[in-house]
Amino acid sequence: MRKATREARVCHAPRLLTNVNLYAKHMSVYKRYKGKRVSSSHPDYSKARWWIYKRLKGKVIHQSIPEAKNKQEAELAERQIIKASFDHSYNVTDTTTTLASFIDEKYRPYVQQNNVNKGAKELYIRLLLGYFKKQTISSISPQDCRNCRTKLQTRQNKRKKESELSPASINRIMSTLSKIFSLACEEGILERNPMQYVKALPEPPPRRRLLNEKQKQDLWKELEKDTLLYRLIILAVNLPLRRGQLMAITEDFIDFENEQVLVIGSKGRPPRLVPINATATKVLQAMIEDNQLPFPVKDFRKRWYTALRNAGINKKGGTREENYHFHDLRSYFASELIRRNTNPLIVQNLFAHSDMSITTVYAQTDAQLMLDAVKRLDRDRDD
Repeated sequence: MRKATREARVCHAPRLLTNVNLYAKHMSVYKRYKGKRVSSSHPDYSKARWWIYKRLKGKVIHQSIPEAKNKQEAELAERQIIKASFDHSYNVTDTTTTLASFIDEKYRPYVQQNNVNKGAKELYIRLLLGYFKKQTISSISPQDCRNCRTKLQTRQNKRKKESELSPASINRIMSTLSKIFSLACEEGILERNPMQYVKALPEPPPRRRLLNEKQKQDLWKELEKDTLLYRLIILAVNLPLRRGQLMAITEDFIDFENEQVLVIGSKGRPPRLVPINATATKVLQAMIEDNQLPFPVKDFRKRWYTALRNAGINKKGGTREENYHFHDLRSYFASELIRRNTNPLIVQNLFAHSDMSITTVYAQTDAQLMLDAVKRLDRDRDD
């Protein structure tokens, strides 16, 4: 009896599947390396890429999932791919409108009407259309969006080995794509936004670069050799403005009597009035006398970075994190205001930040200021 039972168990044991295609029918996601399926024991398993193989409703889905880092992420992508392929919830009525034509007809007018950063948006559009080309907007799935993001991540700078686009830049590009889809939903072309299933890339902590006292002295010595550049930097460390806003100032924008200057809005914001101190007033008056407004600097970038290199601050071929940039002057200005115990709310209003968390990026408290704060407790106790 025992022998018969043992034989029955052997007869009914599951038959191993040796054919990869047959195995793939039952296992939706798997890892593949150099054209072959690999198991977790394979020496190159960590280098292998996740793939999906699925038969549904007479269709075969067989594609890679390059952004998946583990099986859970691969299975999540699988569910979204299947939904996009077989549940035509994205394709409502319009199957002919291309992404390019929708951008021309709806998104570009939206950018014009809402005073959004036009230069940046045009760059994002060019990169997006470079990937999607003439694809219809209703045919774009969440996985297509992920593949586009992966392509942007691997986009190489011709002069450098590393990727040309940072995670923050890629997130802004994908955010633009999401806004385009939102407008398509409003127009009835799409029912849902495919980007709602795509996570943003993690971004590194905000970059903060401040100069020490010696670097400041060396830089000012170099700037004194170039009067126009020197005046521009003086204004940059006395006004909470971006380079483009500084270089757009004209005599008509300045109200010396009320000590303020009209600033053209950026990032979709309206124009605003910014106070000017005595240092900025003196520089602006000198520039008006010398007919230097708006700034007639065509080769600003070359002159600015030459001064930084001559001062020993920047190195030729240095990385973005290592080198000092014009935008870092905003951090300096904000830090100086905080150092002088300026109310953070005033700093936020000066910089036109929509949220206080943005202000803290530019005006992080430095170590010396924190030391002075705790030492103040000692003085208070002694009193």
